Amino acid sequence: MAAGSLLAGAILGVAFQEITVAIKESKSRCSNFRDALNSLENTISLISPLIKEMDRLNQELGDSNKREVIIRLFLQQLKKGEALVSKCSSIRRWNLCKKRKYEKRLRNMDSSLRELSGVLQVGQALDTQRLQRILQDMYH
Repeated sequence: MAAGSLLAGAILGVAFQEITVAIKESKSRCSNFRDALNSLENTISLISPLIKEMDRLNQELGDSNKREVIIRLFLQQLKKGEALVSKCSSIRRWNLCKKRKYEKRLRNMDSSLRELSGVLQVGQALDTQRLQRILQDMYH
């Protein structure tokens, strides 16, 4: 396994950890965005193991370019998400305008991560079909 792929895996793990910590801290500081933060936290907890496994398998198979773009997009979204969650913890309860604005941003972030997850699932389905085709060709 190359040093670069180990580094990419470590960066991915750190990014998931950082946004999870930021969400937990934000939820403990203020309740303004509790529902949106819970939803985002659930999405991340569902996606995180899948992305980590995909990254690990790509490294083992030497197939790093195949899903690297999706992993990079996830990393970008996680970094944006961490910054957004941190900003949310500073919004005062009485500031309804900012509260609505940031609640919408949190929901959009959650939707964005779910959409990327959908792209990943389509790619996995395509890979499965390709593998089935290869196996059919081998045995027929």
